[in-house]
Amino acid sequence: MQKLLLNFILTLSISSAINAQRIEVSGTLNDKLGKVADAHIVNKTSNQGTFSKLNGEFSLKVKPNDIIEITSVQHHTKEIVFNNTLLLNNKLDIFLYLRDYLLEEVEIKRTDLSGLLTTDAKTIGKSDRQEMMENLGLNPFPKKMSKIDREIKTAYAGGVQIGLGAIVSLDYLINSMSGRIEMLEKQKKLLENEKKLKYIENTYRNYITNNLKIDSLDVARFIFFSHFDKQFQESYNGGDVKIISFLKKQAVLFKKDSL
Repeated sequence: MQKLLLNFILTLSISSAINAQRIEVSGTLNDKLGKVADAHIVNKTSNQGTFSKLNGEFSLKVKPNDIIEITSVQHHTKEIVFNNTLLLNNKLDIFLYLRDYLLEEVEIKRTDLSGLLTTDAKTIGKSDRQEMMENLGLNPFPKKMSKIDREIKTAYAGGVQIGLGAIVSLDYLINSMSGRIEMLEKQKKLLENEKKLKYIENTYRNYITNNLKIDSLDVARFIFFSHFDKQFQESYNGGDVKIISFLKKQAVLFKKDSL
């Protein structure tokens, strides 16, 4: 009887301790292809987050009833509500389902394949559309232009013949003299910068507030401050590791500037 009572008190004490504060749990993310790296794991209750490592492992502080959201570009979003049973596990093994992407149009051609990539790559022919575009000297896989790029192209378009056959774009002359082309180029640069800043805020907001200790109200100002640095573009193009290293340095400068 005393042993049962002691076990009950011990279980109750552990449960109370767990409920009182967050404890660190670790886990591994998997899908049908193997380990999942660079997935974003966020505690929606505490607004703390982290990324899974190359081996799929991660660690995060949670307590009962905390909601964990796991997001990845290639996978369906997964939410987990933590209970005492999950918290008492030494390590979690979480399975993610791959996301299916629907294509607007697929051209299917009958091709006998051997199963060897190096051999099959040489035997697969071009589509009729691709051959026709290439024969006309056109790019068969054109990139869709953005609205601002279409406006810039229109500003340069058109032409009149002068002198000995030289062609000058009348639209270009008018738009250049009026300053419209310069204005459109600046607008394009602003839109590209805005897209980059938005990406950094959406992806690294939790890291900026929790790890770099930047107030949540100052996150947008901090990112805007950082983008003026000469290393911003190189760091942005360098991926997560370079961006995080860049943000660490900028946090020191930002805090000094805010004093």
